Amino acid sequence: MHNSSANNHSTRGVLMLTLCAFIWGTAFIAQSVGGDYAEPLTFNCARSVLATVFLFGCCLLFDKAAGKRFTVLGSDDPVYKDRLIKGGITCGLFLSLACFFQQFGIMYTTVGKSGFITALYIILVP
Repeated sequence: MHNSSANNHSTRGVLMLTLCAFIWGTAFIAQSVGGDYAEPLTFNCARSVLATVFLFGCCLLFDKAAGKRFTVLGSDDPVYKDRLIKGGITCGLFLSLACFFQQFGIMYTTVGKSGFITALYIILVP
């Protein structure tokens, strides 16, 4: 019984990773097409606003399903909130810069080359 459960988790993990790779890969095509109609900052701003609205809704639904009170920052602890805001701003700035440069680069190269260069972080970061 234990082996069957581990096998199910393994299969589920592979399927989730495949779905993630599919979504990630098709996003490059969407970025390329979107870049034909909007400047990099405009495209990334619209993309970020849509993501924020979607994630806000998901957080609201998950908190409601868990029977918890919804809070935007997830806690009433002031120390936690302070660290979360500082960390969020720092990560957000770097993510915004990375998205901008990636979107800007897609304007001047193919989607395949951009995806390859972006995927190099898997090798370079560790």
